[in-house]
Amino acid sequence: FQDESGATSCKGCTAGHYCAEGSSAPLPCRAGSYSDATNLTSDSECTICPVGHACAAGSIGPSPCAAGSHAPAEGMDSCDLCSAGYYQVQTGQARCAKCQPGRLCP
Repeated sequence: FQDESGATSCKGCTAGHYCAEGSSAPLPCRAGSYSDATNLTSDSECTICPVGHACAAGSIGPSPCAAGSHAPAEGMDSCDLCSAGYYQVQTGQARCAKCQPGRLCP
């Protein structure tokens, strides 16, 4: 990309972004995807976020879901909180577990 008028060469595209031909600025990988590579030329080169993780727009890597949340599908841009009656004590999980009978899971 090139954001300075009169420049004679292009700048390299940064991680978490792609630079289509003729770009004047890096464009972020869409929400639900990421890239730790540089010099991507298309959004299709960004990697889909894996289950159990979330990727905001422009992410350079997937972020594992915190305890108490999950991401059940690829390509999620945020983690879902566990529903009432379900829990999750680990990070980076695809689903929450159902509470045991006689246990309280708010």
